[in-house]
Amino acid sequence: MGALLLIFALLALQACAGAPPPASGSPIPLKEANQEAVFEQNEGLEATPEDAKEVRDFYRLGVQQKAKAEKLFQEKSYPEAMKLYRSSNDSFSTILRYMDQDSAEYTLFENTHILFFPNLLVADNELKMGLILQARGQEGLARSCWKRSLASVQKSLRAERTEWGLSLQEKLFSLLPAKSN
Repeated sequence: MGALLLIFALLALQACAGAPPPASGSPIPLKEANQEAVFEQNEGLEATPEDAKEVRDFYRLGVQQKAKAEKLFQEKSYPEAMKLYRSSNDSFSTILRYMDQDSAEYTLFENTHILFFPNLLVADNELKMGLILQARGQEGLARSCWKRSLASVQKSLRAERTEWGLSLQEKLFSLLPAKSN
């Protein structure tokens, strides 16, 4: 119950601030906003679903699960990677119900900023799950993942225009036929 109150309080604070204008200008370069930097910022104390109570806990849990899934994906341990990608997305979906804006400088604590990209991380998870499904010959399910991925990456790009997001979007466009975008 306390976690829900915290999330609602954070939501109320964001609602008072108003919606940010669409991202414009030069994209944030990969050297400043990238997956490896997100992984590094969330290393350390292992987050568990049982202990997740605040936004930062759910975010750390999602990022840590994604980092493990990435290793398994590289090793072609697809069933285990798929399970962790789904679990990671579950953690991010908890956050996205209340805070759906990605940010390159999310204030975690006073004077402590982190890369906060739940939409972009979900998009990358969906991309990888689609690649796993494609490798299994499940092209229709793969396309469904890629369409969800494209929607998430576009939501991220509306909030923060990053080279990371633009490259992910380009990859998705190459995987999806033009008529299904």
